[in-house]
Amino acid sequence: MPFERGNLMFWIKFILIAAILLIVLLIGVEFSTLNADPVTVKYLLGSTTVPLSLAMISAFAAGVVVTVLVGLFVLLPLSWQASRLRQAVSLKDQEIKLLAKKAGREAL
Repeated sequence: MPFERGNLMFWIKFILIAAILLIVLLIGVEFSTLNADPVTVKYLLGSTTVPLSLAMISAFAAGVVVTVLVGLFVLLPLSWQASRLRQAVSLKDQEIKLLAKKAGREAL
């Protein structure tokens, strides 16, 4: 059946995500039509004229990229450290089990 309990939740999530994306798309289209005035963007090697909405979205996207890169440089070393610590804990657990097994044999 296409609408079983687990499958129904999938379709509800799908419809909600599609609705949210459609709303964001409509807001984006409205934003770009309201901010269609040309602006001159001057950069190191020259200048260019682009619509204001494109300049604003480009600046936002550049900010997102910089934030993600900084986040990766912070998150990756922490992830590596957590992995090393998990491995060390696993080795210590194995050592504890081995010692407990030896202690159990000697007590008999």
